[in-house]
Amino acid sequence: MRTVARLLRLFYYQSKLKISRAMMYRFDFLIGMTVALCFSSIGPVLQYLIFTQTKGFPGWNLKQIILFQGVLLFVLGIRRILFGDLHYFVTELIQKGDLDRLLIKPSPAIGIILASGFNLNGIGTLLAGSVIMGYSIHALDLTITAGAIGLFALSILFGIVLFLALEIMFTCAVIVLVNIGRLDDIVQSITGFGEYPLSIFTAALKIALVTFIPFAVWVNYPAEALLNRWDNGQAAVSFLVCMLLLGISLSFWKLCLRRYTSAGG
Repeated sequence: MRTVARLLRLFYYQSKLKISRAMMYRFDFLIGMTVALCFSSIGPVLQYLIFTQTKGFPGWNLKQIILFQGVLLFVLGIRRILFGDLHYFVTELIQKGDLDRLLIKPSPAIGIILASGFNLNGIGTLLAGSVIMGYSIHALDLTITAGAIGLFALSILFGIVLFLALEIMFTCAVIVLVNIGRLDDIVQSITGFGEYPLSIFTAALKIALVTFIPFAVWVNYPAEALLNRWDNGQAAVSFLVCMLLLGISLSFWKLCLRRYTSAGG
């Protein structure tokens, strides 16, 4: 617990430093946040167009799918705030051989790496998602109980756990490959499955998105919690797999460190 607290303090101080740097060039920050919001909105807008130009998504009406898009932007905002700079940081760290200095620090190197991904531009996406969620909850006349908020927060938490596991695996891949090429794009394409309602997928893919690659925790479960359509059994399985994947990724990290030879291999 002491190590976790130390890493959280490190994340806080690094975030504070990045915010201070961003505020030195406020116009650049505003432009960056606006661009990030526009790019983050492409997926939700595309889903909305698909919904309105087709028969829609099974089990979802238009107001509910707008709520889903709000949750999606909210989750994307959190991920960008916590990990937005991580891929660039990791790539630079490995290619320049700077991982060496992290390996001799008292805190775990992977913890220091994960604490270095803060990106302030995600705030715009987070705020947009919050506004859309608030509007949708009002439009749907939903009664949001403390239990629903708790399940929503729990889903977000395990979504972060799953993303941590994926980021650790990405870091391991950079250690092994050094020059990752289009790996980043491949990862984004795969994780994109979690940005659509489960109901549009085949039965086999639904099972995969709940168990083997539980991307359903990112948007589906938080949205279902707000809509009072929570499935305890399904969620429990996904949460368990998220923890299992985190454990596997940490084990893989230890193995990959043996392949690290500094300064680009």
